[in-house]
Amino acid sequence: MRDKNKEPEISIVVPIVNEIEELFGFLENLAAQQDIHFQLLVVDGGSTDGSVEYLQQQRIIPDLLLLQGPAGRGRQLNQGGRAATGDYLLFLHVDSRFADSLALRKSLLHLQQTGSSRVAGHFALNFRRTLEDRPLGYYFYEWKARTGRPETIHGDQGFLLPRQLFNALGGFREDFPVMEDTDLAERLRQDAQWQLLPAVISTSARRFEMEGFWQRQLLGALLMCFRSIGWSEFFAQAPGIYRQQNMTLKLQLCPFFSLVLDLLKDLPRRERWRIWLASGGYVRDQAWQIFLFWDVWLAFRQDRPVGGESLRQLAFWEPIFDFLTANSSGRFAAALMLRGWFAGCYHWLQQRENQ
Repeated sequence: MRDKNKEPEISIVVPIVNEIEELFGFLENLAAQQDIHFQLLVVDGGSTDGSVEYLQQQRIIPDLLLLQGPAGRGRQLNQGGRAATGDYLLFLHVDSRFADSLALRKSLLHLQQTGSSRVAGHFALNFRRTLEDRPLGYYFYEWKARTGRPETIHGDQGFLLPRQLFNALGGFREDFPVMEDTDLAERLRQDAQWQLLPAVISTSARRFEMEGFWQRQLLGALLMCFRSIGWSEFFAQAPGIYRQQNMTLKLQLCPFFSLVLDLLKDLPRRERWRIWLASGGYVRDQAWQIFLFWDVWLAFRQDRPVGGESLRQLAFWEPIFDFLTANSSGRFAAALMLRGWFAGCYHWLQQRENQ
């Protein structure tokens, strides 16, 4: 926590909208961090559940600045970033928790020891679940988050970076209703470097448990693809994709698939094919996850902890796969398979969700 006589080493920025149920646990967890001077900036986007009143009265974090503005995660994050005074910024979700009371000190020291202002860090990710079982899906995504590969770093892993680097990037995009965190991560990757920090962050699995694990992952894959290929029309037409987490129900995917087909229908044939080919290229580039899953499945069967060992199947098969498919023919074949999968999946979803 911050010594009032010193400037903060880290400014922690957290956007919220109606998060009263998470706030006490979040503040209490941060207050347990040792040997670190930080300020906390909570940026509210219009809460009506008592979150603002609670923050105004809390006494857990002495150096807490409450900011208020229009909703929109990109706008909220930028508002907090502009008001921060620490040399390093840490962007967190309100459901993030650290088990290690020295997590922030160790992570800041790790970045400082690189001696570079062009290095950012993300934490190793674990999911907090209400159930006691250990499903393979969560285990796989915890592994994937630790790889640090393109399209694998997201806001639930926490972003720790020098304020100078954040300003150079121009902050988060405010015109994205979703995926503003992934966009920043990939823009940062172009001119700087991501490193895995020596600490674990846990995040609530509430959205997956309420909406459905595979439903959330399938929608996430669509969003990731369309962000990557720059299909902004999809995001412009679907501003309600991310509903507030405390209001989510089982996710219905048919409306999103219908939106894709409606948008494609209104485009010239050449543009439709451009989108399918670009999407096919994205899918081909992400096919390395098949070989990662092989490694993870073997580790899961042996009940091994996440991370900390070589990925032999990925290391062996990925170069072979790239040699065979990293070309125009491979991308075209991926586009054709994607079209067939999309049509079949949409038909299956219609039958399932109409039952």
